[in-house]
Amino acid sequence: MFQSVAGSQKANAGFGVDLAVLREAAQAGRALGRCPADGRFMYFETGQGSALSADAHWGVDQQTMEARAYAVAREFDPLLVNTVVGFIGPEYLYDGKQIIRAGLEDHFCGKLLGLPMGVDVCYTNHADADGEDMDALLTLLCAAGVNFVITVPGADDVMLNYQSLSHHDAVFARQTLGRAPAPEFEAWLREVGVTDARELLRGGAGDLPGAFAEASRLLPGKAA
Repeated sequence: MFQSVAGSQKANAGFGVDLAVLREAAQAGRALGRCPADGRFMYFETGQGSALSADAHWGVDQQTMEARAYAVAREFDPLLVNTVVGFIGPEYLYDGKQIIRAGLEDHFCGKLLGLPMGVDVCYTNHADADGEDMDALLTLLCAAGVNFVITVPGADDVMLNYQSLSHHDAVFARQTLGRAPAPEFEAWLREVGVTDARELLRGGAGDLPGAFAEASRLLPGKAA
């Protein structure tokens, strides 16, 4: 169950929720019986600047407001909390250095509050940032034990119109830093033939399942 949250009552009202609504949602989700009695299923997204952009920060700095959002999330024992660190733009985080700093701050504060923290390593197209900044932040976060990063094809999020990480960036991080995928995802990668017994990407298109091989065959420059 997904919901964006922020660090003040006014900012959460801008998302159309308050603590009572979140409790009702958590109870409704639990009532569906789709996870174990002690299982986690709530997924929250946050991001520095959301309270400021809603004029709901009461003069408090962005990082403190962000940490308050994690306190909101912790109330509901979430499966995952994900800070979409550069999603608003340079009005709130000016350049790549500020985005890197903010991503590490968010990871640290979330872990300090005992949360399973993820980070959408991203920047808007009008920010003074680039892919190298995102590579640096990804590497630092993975070395620090981040739970989750978002990846999209080619690092270009065409739905939200910002730049994120690509799928091969996650592969780089796992192989370089020795980080394993989530067990269920690891099993799926082997099952569909994306990785081999050593958990490495398999070699050529001929090793991939039929659907992947067909997609590769139809790439520009290849015979149909």
